[in-house]
Amino acid sequence: MPISGVIIANIVKSGTGENFVMATDLIAEAGRGDAAAVQALLAKGADANGRNIVDLTALYVASIAGHREVVRVLLANGADIDAKNGNAFGLGVTALMGASLQGQLEAVQSLLDNGADVNLRSTRGLTALHYAVEAGHSEVVQALLAKGADVNAKRATSGDGGTALIWASQEGQLEMVQALLAKGADINAKVDDGRTALMFASLNGHIEVARVLITNGVDVNAKVGGKFTASDLAIVNGHTGIRDLLVQATR
Repeated sequence: MPISGVIIANIVKSGTGENFVMATDLIAEAGRGDAAAVQALLAKGADANGRNIVDLTALYVASIAGHREVVRVLLANGADIDAKNGNAFGLGVTALMGASLQGQLEAVQSLLDNGADVNLRSTRGLTALHYAVEAGHSEVVQALLAKGADVNAKRATSGDGGTALIWASQEGQLEMVQALLAKGADINAKVDDGRTALMFASLNGHIEVARVLITNGVDVNAKVGGKFTASDLAIVNGHTGIRDLLVQATR
């Protein structure tokens, strides 16, 4: 939908132009973290679920900025905790997803404690866990896992079908890899083309991640395309240390 269409749609959704302006003011105050101003606007009739011209709610804006008190006020006044934002732009992200991406641990915890669905997916097919792992926020990852995040959820519509463990291994995020494995991550999961977490770690030279995966029983002989093992991929980028580690593991 063109941006002009989004503006019109959200004004119509708000009922009147005045309501749309009030919703826009509410969202602006939520972004600033002014809980008192947010409460005052709600008392005047502002819609806790109103949207601005880019299809965002006050709860989403407060959450990504880490304004926990504003989050509390909005939820107490009927804000939809699992509302999807940016739908007209192909995003479809919740407040929990946004807060997870931005590493706002307190907001994440508040949303989880108030019942946010930890396994909802965005329009791109990603969960809050995917966003937190991709952004490297290990404490947020721990919080999500503690509330039942699906550790083996695959990136659906967007990406390559990879899991959180595969992404963390690819990026060399050792602490995150260990946390995901402790929660039962499938160590031999594959992306759509057949590569595993070990293959990504080996290709990118993350020897400590490779070591942890080996210690936890990863299949070191798995092949991509029926031809190449993690050891072969390590050599592609000259990671002889990992190649040696893998060769030793196969003995």
